[in-house]
Amino acid sequence: VNKEGIQVKKEEDFATWYQQVITRSDMIEYYDISGCYILRPNAINIWKYIVRFFDDEITEMGVEPCYFPMFVSKGALEKEESHIDGFSAEVAWVTKSGGSDLQEPIAIR
Repeated sequence: VNKEGIQVKKEEDFATWYQQVITRSDMIEYYDISGCYILRPNAINIWKYIVRFFDDEITEMGVEPCYFPMFVSKGALEKEESHIDGFSAEVAWVTKSGGSDLQEPIAIR
């Protein structure tokens, strides 16, 4: 297999196969922050299709849409942990705003 093709078999090394599929098809690019990616047009178009599909399905079931804040106080996050058995928040914490320390750290969902 050449450098532009998939070099491993899915059945033998799924993680490497998947990484090659999404990068060599120009769906994503890796970013310099772990867990963050640049979503390219191919990935965005697939994502838009998935969102439309699920939106249609849940709307048909009578589910009403809502949005929750991206930033969550420590107290609200602790409540979520106590309400959901086995839930353990793994989040990033914002501790500064500009050059000032925040009174209370804020979690990013």
